[in-house]
Amino acid sequence: MNEEIGPEPPFRRHAHVNGPVNGPVDGPVDGPVNGPVNGPVDGSMSGETEFTPPPPRPGSVNGSPQEETGSARWSPRHDPQDGAGREKAERAARSLRAAARELVDVGVAIHEAAAHATAALTDGATLGALPRAPLAGCLAQRSLLRAVTNGKGLGYAPTGGRLGALAAKLGAMAGAESLAVRVLATSLRLRVAAVTLDHPELADDPMLSRLVEAAAADRDLEAVRALRALLRDRGAVRTLSGLAPVFGEVLALRALLDENPLNDAAAWLIATGKGYASADPIIGMSNRAVAVLDTGEGAARPVDLTAAEAARLGTQGSLLGFLRNISAVGTTGRALVQSVEGPDGVVRHVVQAPGMRTGRPDNDSPQDLLGAFSSAVLDSSPYSRALARAVEAYGPPPGAELALIGHSAGGAAIMNLAQDAEFCARYTVTHAVAVGSPVDFKRPADPRTWVASVTNQHDIIPTLDGQGAGNCFDLHPDWYVVDYFDSTHLFPLCHSIEHYIANIADDLPDARDRIDGRLTPYRGPVVRSQAYLLSDRAPRAEASAT
Repeated sequence: MNEEIGPEPPFRRHAHVNGPVNGPVDGPVDGPVNGPVNGPVDGSMSGETEFTPPPPRPGSVNGSPQEETGSARWSPRHDPQDGAGREKAERAARSLRAAARELVDVGVAIHEAAAHATAALTDGATLGALPRAPLAGCLAQRSLLRAVTNGKGLGYAPTGGRLGALAAKLGAMAGAESLAVRVLATSLRLRVAAVTLDHPELADDPMLSRLVEAAAADRDLEAVRALRALLRDRGAVRTLSGLAPVFGEVLALRALLDENPLNDAAAWLIATGKGYASADPIIGMSNRAVAVLDTGEGAARPVDLTAAEAARLGTQGSLLGFLRNISAVGTTGRALVQSVEGPDGVVRHVVQAPGMRTGRPDNDSPQDLLGAFSSAVLDSSPYSRALARAVEAYGPPPGAELALIGHSAGGAAIMNLAQDAEFCARYTVTHAVAVGSPVDFKRPADPRTWVASVTNQHDIIPTLDGQGAGNCFDLHPDWYVVDYFDSTHLFPLCHSIEHYIANIADDLPDARDRIDGRLTPYRGPVVRSQAYLLSDRAPRAEASAT
């Protein structure tokens, strides 16, 4: 079913592909996709220019009839003698994810039924009719009340409206649960079980399994003890790295089942795949309230690279070449724009955006920690706006074709740029490639933009939007998604751009070739390069002049 990739690959591919592809595809093509993963960030362009894509031009990249989409799951190579066991585990994982997905629909339907019952129970017109038909009205109210509080039915399930929301919060604080929450918790447990089949260390490691099982069973004290034991034995880095594949599911389970009503909405979004987690699933602090602290219109000024940095830049356009350029520029608050002459002789342009800049959490760089957070949570941020200023300063003509490449926070920023309707009305964004980035709920303004996402399952950063290795939703059937893991489990090492480059170069040849195939119009000699120093806002003198 799954053929080997290369002579001695450390990866085996498990693919669920939606849409036509070019070349052979290993594995079945039906069932749910483990695709990538933003509540508030839904690609909407409220308050911005509405984007209407022009018709495809002859020879346009976006107008090409070639389509290659879908999702790929990669895992370490198993012993060839255990082929039957491996295929059985793959089938079981697919079945678990499919069951988890079905339970989400069941849980949502139960929640909607509870909302209707709560609305009827608190309807002023119904209460006002009680004096005219007291017996029938009281019986009806009693039935509705039992419907949303009966543990053998919907559980404690008031929801919707002011009274329903208040009752739900009070119930959560008292530890009461609804049937919908129980169903979603079961769905999350199935997702954890599916991931465990790909990551047997989660079950084989007694300390990890103790923590996961305690969290899934709502045993708070036992979970705390297990976490403390892990931290004491292995430290924070190794503990976080070990939990990374099920990090989102474990957090969502705890948020669903604990007595804190502030994190319930975030847990619901993670469990249902409806959007970016709106709050921290641990204590319930609003993500958007933090992200909006990152302010600024964005600014960019051209700067020269050092001789050593310039020497490291690629002279030919390719996926690895662009990623190596990002490594050369580094997390220094800068970005790179290049022009490449394609095989057809047309000059196109490539924006390359690095990840988070080290230093103070909030400084004048849009690549700081707060900037990275806002790029992930919001659909526009100082980082994406600074990239737009860099492109404007670079000077491509209106309608010029652009490819956007980003790592980590840079991947989130380039996706924000791709979903900026005004930017896409000025230029033609043909490609967006995000590596190690939380982009599951971002959507380009131009539906013709081809999107690829590459994520390592032990990398925590791509899971910050709430969806990770256990994802059972086909969020982007039109994207090319590679979700893989290798033998390097340590975070943040597995998140570094250098590690992703090594994986793509040595371990993911099929994925690399497919992305490079789509980037063919940008695979030619580099004819111009310019770095830009990005900032949250222009210096005062420059700002007053404009």
